[in-house]
Amino acid sequence: MWRWLWLLCWLPLQAAEPVHLVSKHWPGYTNADLSGGYFELVRLILPPAEVSLQVELTGFSRAISLVQKQQADLVLAVTAEDGQHLLLSARPMDADQVMMVSQAGFRLPGPLLQLTPAQLAELRLGWDQGYNYGAALGLRVAGYEVQDARQGLEMLSKGRLQLYLAEQADLALPAVQLLLRQLDLQQQQLMQLPVYAGFSKSERGHLLKKQWDQNVELLRKNGQLQQFYQRYPELLVSAD
Repeated sequence: MWRWLWLLCWLPLQAAEPVHLVSKHWPGYTNADLSGGYFELVRLILPPAEVSLQVELTGFSRAISLVQKQQADLVLAVTAEDGQHLLLSARPMDADQVMMVSQAGFRLPGPLLQLTPAQLAELRLGWDQGYNYGAALGLRVAGYEVQDARQGLEMLSKGRLQLYLAEQADLALPAVQLLLRQLDLQQQQLMQLPVYAGFSKSERGHLLKKQWDQNVELLRKNGQLQQFYQRYPELLVSAD
């Protein structure tokens, strides 16, 4: 677990207390030096003139749990399925490109999202801890939660999983790409899944969500949000 303080200015909420932002470390999105697409987006929506942030990079499941327990204020890139426990931004900030990975030659009896409960029950499915892809995709089936893409791919190669659902960016890491080739695994695009900024269900969280949503609308109207997404085309959200 890594902790950094990202000191900007002050968010007009109540007292001069930083907003506690928690996130998983996604290379290129939430880098350890606080660079990356997601952090630039946060700086755009909650600018230095308004916000002081305390940033903590940690496991994704723990990040969501901290905000649910009101021990943190803001978590990045959660699905709508998490909305029952969090307040979600009015507009998505990105979209997960969900991929299906399996052993070469593996075939499903039909499209995954159209399989019957009985067919799904026969599958050994897995996804990263905290991603909750089964519920988020409407599969309503128990799945094995792996620590990371490397563990998911190794479990596929050993037959412990038949299908691993992964986010494309996690599979794009050089070490993971090498492992995909070494294990002779196949991957196929499944769908795009919108992800949101998630806020705690507290008075502070409500105020922060309101400020986030209002600023997003202002940025849409003045064109700055469109310019941001043009600089980061890998973020799969339209600013329109």
